Amino acid sequence: MSRTVVMGFLLTLASAFFFAVSGPIAKTMYEIGWTPGSVVLIRLAGSAVLLLVPSIIALRGRWDEVRRHWKTVLTYGLVSMAGVQGFYFVAVEHLTVAVALLLEMTAPMLIVFWIWARTRTRPATVTFIGVVVSMIGLVLILNLRNSDISIFGVVMALAAAVCLASYFLVSAKDSINVPPVALTGLGMGVGALAMSLIVFTGVMPAGAVAADVDFGGYKVSWILPMAMIVVFTVGAYITGILGLRYIGATVGSFVNLIEVPFSVIVAWLILFEMPAPIQLFGGVFIVAGVGFIKWGEARLARRVASREVVVTSEELVSV
Repeated sequence: MSRTVVMGFLLTLASAFFFAVSGPIAKTMYEIGWTPGSVVLIRLAGSAVLLLVPSIIALRGRWDEVRRHWKTVLTYGLVSMAGVQGFYFVAVEHLTVAVALLLEMTAPMLIVFWIWARTRTRPATVTFIGVVVSMIGLVLILNLRNSDISIFGVVMALAAAVCLASYFLVSAKDSINVPPVALTGLGMGVGALAMSLIVFTGVMPAGAVAADVDFGGYKVSWILPMAMIVVFTVGAYITGILGLRYIGATVGSFVNLIEVPFSVIVAWLILFEMPAPIQLFGGVFIVAGVGFIKWGEARLARRVASREVVVTSEELVSV
């Protein structure tokens, strides 16, 4: 295994950890009266400010790349920043952190169907097995016997999954020559502007309280968890972009599944929150299903590559 691939795995693991921690920390803010709109707005705006100077430095002499890829930057900010975070943090308000995250982790399934529609290439049979297994896990996660499940929360988590699929696809594009730090900073700026409009128009109500937060049994100032959210957000996106450019969207979205156990552990330590046993069982199905999906994608990629080699060889022979 090359050093580049190892670095990609390590960076993606770091990104998964940073993302996993953010959900439980945000939920501690809800308990004292904060709203998802306020948390996401400060998260995006704080990250944009934190990355302002590094982004300007990274873009010296490369502003032409931003102008060339302005649509990608805009989409990245609206969907991968404001969309992923907005929908996910609303979902966390109505569901346990683990359940919201597991629903969001259905993003790899969406990537499979998107690539199928774009390339007209039928996925491998094992990919379909993975989709079925993941759907079984999804049903178990929803725990339909439990009438307390929030349908609104489920819809928000699945909307976050759609946005997350876009994040993986855009972040993995090595054709975009905008430096990762700058892409993250610009995306945060676009996301912050979009979220400001959403909050100030009342689509997502704003609410903030300056009070101590119960943080794993300890009382701390609200400033600490909010600062952690901002710093971890910056770390998650920068390491995520770098990692995905090394190992690609397919492998990266699979490695990112480690975010699930990370999140469960952190939610247990900070919120003393655990999903129901049947939901944990469903989580195993989703992870296993995504594993089959990725296995199928890898087999399909090898098959396509083999066909291209055969076609090239035949062309050389005919010449």
